[in-house]
Amino acid sequence: MNYSFFFIPTILLFSLAGCKTGINTENPRLSALEKKIQHYYQEKHRDSMIMVANELLPLLKADSFAVRRGHVLVQKGIAFDILGQYDSASYCLYEALHLGETEKNPGLLARALNNIGILYFNLGKSSEAITAYERWLGMTKQQNDSVGIARALNNIGNAYMTIDKNTKKAIPYFQECITISNAINFNQAWFTASINLAQCLILNDRLEEAQATIDKVNKTGGNDYYADYTQALIHRKAKKYDKAIAIMEKIMGLKVNTRELYLALMNELAQLYEEKGDLDRALDYRKQYQTKRDFLHTLERENIIQELKISYETEKKELHIVTLNEERKLYLILTVVGGIGIFLLFIILILINRYQKLKRIRIEEQVKKLEQEKQLVAASSLLDGENHERGRLSRELHDGLGGLLTMVRLDLAQIKTNMSQESQKLDKAILLMDKSITEMRRLAHNLMPESLARFGLKPVLEEYCKGSDMVNFHFYGEELRYNEKTEINFYRIAGELINNALKHANATEINVQLILSESKLSLTVSDNGVGIASPKSKEELMTVRSRVELLGATMNIYTLPQKGTEITIELCKESKN
Repeated sequence: MNYSFFFIPTILLFSLAGCKTGINTENPRLSALEKKIQHYYQEKHRDSMIMVANELLPLLKADSFAVRRGHVLVQKGIAFDILGQYDSASYCLYEALHLGETEKNPGLLARALNNIGILYFNLGKSSEAITAYERWLGMTKQQNDSVGIARALNNIGNAYMTIDKNTKKAIPYFQECITISNAINFNQAWFTASINLAQCLILNDRLEEAQATIDKVNKTGGNDYYADYTQALIHRKAKKYDKAIAIMEKIMGLKVNTRELYLALMNELAQLYEEKGDLDRALDYRKQYQTKRDFLHTLERENIIQELKISYETEKKELHIVTLNEERKLYLILTVVGGIGIFLLFIILILINRYQKLKRIRIEEQVKKLEQEKQLVAASSLLDGENHERGRLSRELHDGLGGLLTMVRLDLAQIKTNMSQESQKLDKAILLMDKSITEMRRLAHNLMPESLARFGLKPVLEEYCKGSDMVNFHFYGEELRYNEKTEINFYRIAGELINNALKHANATEINVQLILSESKLSLTVSDNGVGIASPKSKEELMTVRSRVELLGATMNIYTLPQKGTEITIELCKESKN
């Protein structure tokens, strides 16, 4: 009789919450991150564990943090292992093992070896898993760590039983684990080792010992569907089919959420009904079992059903069953091929549709970009023309009208020296002429200051701000030079923002802040006025926005009614002359 029992792989992991990783109370950030990764472990948020570990590891590079770094690597390796990313898990766990060996830290070594064994167990590599577990067992025995010894023994037995299917080698490990766990009241290890031991004893025809073991589990109140399942295996081995079936169908009714146990139950029930002679029920459970299997094993499922039917049919029906089976295979193959073809066609249609959408979006983006570039060219031409006209007017005022006014002023001064009378009127005329010349020079400077091209933005803007008692200038950074277009536009923007605050916001105090650096040019104008409320103020800001967009800069406005306004213009990565 071929018995196909289900093994319970009860791997005992170190509890992260119970490991002393040396949380640093002097560094709040480290402490918070270490608590967070333990919380995510308890809540089974594996991706979050990896993210927090990535934040922690750069903070633990110092040699004094080596042990703590190793524990974080173990936690990260556990997360990768559970997620099935075994290469990443192996890297983290072996790096933690190296740190444990370097620092000679037993706690870190134990955690690393335990989880390396679990990694190889999940990969189905028995010898590597057992090697790691046995090294861990040797360490726990040196330290007289009974809990660790019990865990290591259970895991070694699990590897022999589950991967190697060598139950005779597994039995002594489970027995020793049960003895130690019972002595220290380690109920979790005692329960899992007892279940595993009972299953090994069944496969070795030691039914009385297996029954005694399960009776002890049930007496301690630890019975659950795993214990019940093992009890059913005992009944099956003893050919008490009705009792075995009753227990397994009872477990099936519990709707257990363990996929492996659910599959094992269906498989066992199919074999039990077959042994009992109830072909219909056996076939029903066999179909359920095979349906839950991977789709790639469908053909194998049909062979198993066919073999089950052949064993209970006459020779006359055998040929008919084979024919039906072949037809089913052919139908299944045609169905699969047709389904795959339809699926591929559907995928191709989706990809074509997506490509067309992306192409249309790219065309729309290109059209939009061209329109924006056209608008920027128009705005640039307008502002360049404005700056050119301002420069021309500035030169004409300064060189033409300025020269004439200066000559008139000199003539008046000469007339005054030759006249004794009417000197007071001449003094007044000369004073007015001086004011006219000063105002003309101020207008020419505002239109296009010559010093901007010679000295740069900082000194010219500072001189401009000194023209009013209500304007304060602040500068930070280095006196770097930027290209002429950038400096002119920032100078105009500053002037428009200051004039807007004075004329429309009724401000009594204005602060102008200029920051020049290799990577950024920043201008901030703040006032204590009424805020941006009047239509005139908004119109002025439209001109400022045009200059900002032309430069490719950004503008942020913060304003509150009757509280004032703060406007910041920033241009990043500006190339210098």
